[in-house]
Amino acid sequence: MRIVEQVLDMGGGYVLDFNNRTFDEFFTDLGADIEPVESGLSKANRLRAFLRAASTSDCARVLHALLEYRGDMEGDERRASIGKYREILSRLEGIAVPLSVSQATPSILTVAYVRELSDKAESRLAVADLEGAITLSRTLVEAVLEQLELRLTGQIGNYSGDLQKQYKAVAKILRIDDSDPRVDEGFKQIARGLVQIVNGLAAIRNMASDGHARHVRPEGRHARVSVNSARTVASFLVEVYEAKNAASSPSDETGRS
Repeated sequence: MRIVEQVLDMGGGYVLDFNNRTFDEFFTDLGADIEPVESGLSKANRLRAFLRAASTSDCARVLHALLEYRGDMEGDERRASIGKYREILSRLEGIAVPLSVSQATPSILTVAYVRELSDKAESRLAVADLEGAITLSRTLVEAVLEQLELRLTGQIGNYSGDLQKQYKAVAKILRIDDSDPRVDEGFKQIARGLVQIVNGLAAIRNMASDGHARHVRPEGRHARVSVNSARTVASFLVEVYEAKNAASSPSDETGRS
């Protein structure tokens, strides 16, 4: 809670820049129940009461939405609390996603890790939790992209939730984007397709997952193609990283992509 309160600026009874009306609207849009304003509690105390009483999945959903609402602020790159907040979200979602250099571990950038998260998404499909499967699909790609950028540059850029922009940045670092003249033209077409897949995952997650107020009800085929697409993109990125990491020369790296 100390980390949550720091990130969401909950001092003095406030939560970020919400007023009572926008705070109520935020929770209504999420379909989450919170103490009414008539209770006399401050916004911060209403949120505390919600987090104490809500299920783990609802806590994760609301905290994720609040972080997205907050967006990036000046100085965030120097605030350890932001990384710790994300780690809390990861634990609530049942996904171990280390977000600092000191905690980084090779296990996240392995095919086994991709398979583990894919299996979790498949288990959500099996119980018809289609929104949850879609959310986890995006999480899989985002987690791999974050760790790749952290390993390759030592930091994670500010993309304000723009998954496509984040993918393009990492693809350029890995030299698998369509601007590299050394990459075969046929593969460039596939690379462009991967960008579109990532963009689609971001869009369908916003429209039909449990990470935001749902605008459309997903069908099983929508959730399955999201899971399969995320698995394909994440697996490819991890395999490229492994190949480049093991390469003995720059020429080997290009050939192994």
